[in-house]
This record gives sequence, C-alpha cells and structure tokens, in this order.
Amino acid sequence: MKSIFWGAVIIAIGLVRGDSVFRGDFNVISIFFDALGVFFIIRGIIALYQAKHQEAAVPPAAPPQSPPASRPR
Repeated sequence: MKSIFWGAVIIAIGLVRGDSVFRGDFNVISIFFDALGVFFIIRGIIALYQAKHQEAAVPPAAPPQSPPASRPR
C-alpha cells in the first residue's frame, strides 16, 4: 500500500509543478519521474494482488490444543 501512495505522490508533484507527461510535457526528467511513479503504483497493486491470493490459499489454523489435565497426587 505504501508503494501506491508514494507512486501517486511522485506523479502529483509533477502535476502540481506542471512537469508531467500527463500534462503533455515530454522531457527526460518528466518522463523519468512519471515512469517511476507508475512503476511504484503497479508494484503496489501487484503486492496487494499477491497478498490477497496468498491469504486465500492458506487454510485456517487449527485451534490450539489444551494441555493434558494433571492428575491430583
């Protein structure tokens, strides 16, 4: 989730400054930073997707067994 947030922050900085591919400004710096932001967003989405599938694949844990009752002496 952090990756999605930071990717959006990187892209938002470019949008606010006016140096973003999404605003039509195609130079090396804007392409690099927007690509970096998109990379982090995609990385975060993939991590969420994998975590969801991993959670579904794990069977529920068995309840803990109680210790054997001690006999009075």
